[in-house]
Amino acid sequence: MNKLRTILLVCLVSVLAVGAVVNAEIKGYPVDIPGTNVNFFLYRYTGDEVPYDAIGQIWKNLSDVLVQWSSEGANPSALSPADVEVKIVGDVVGVYLKGQLIVEVDEFHATANHATRVQLATMWAENLKKGVEVFVELNQPR
Repeated sequence: MNKLRTILLVCLVSVLAVGAVVNAEIKGYPVDIPGTNVNFFLYRYTGDEVPYDAIGQIWKNLSDVLVQWSSEGANPSALSPADVEVKIVGDVVGVYLKGQLIVEVDEFHATANHATRVQLATMWAENLKKGVEVFVELNQPR
């Protein structure tokens, strides 16, 4: 019985040590809504290289919607926080703005944030709503 306790204790300590090492290696890069200083979310990654291509794609997705709104006259009623939504399409949980996928919420980010993909998408969507509100306020015609 004492041997079994020792084995269980060693297993528990090993799992905790591995979990601490894995969590220590996760880094983050803030992704903001262009021109607002509002952080949308923290793009998590491991390793030494920031995944600029993936982050750049998210900024492109956002910019496409924002530039289109601007080129159509920047009407404040044509872009609002209500245009942000969480959608599940097949196995993809995503945050959308005016029907455009902005970012897919993957299991890596959900686990890193101690949430489900839908819970995390909801948090990111709330942040994006705040950013859209600020963006419209700063960029509407005066």
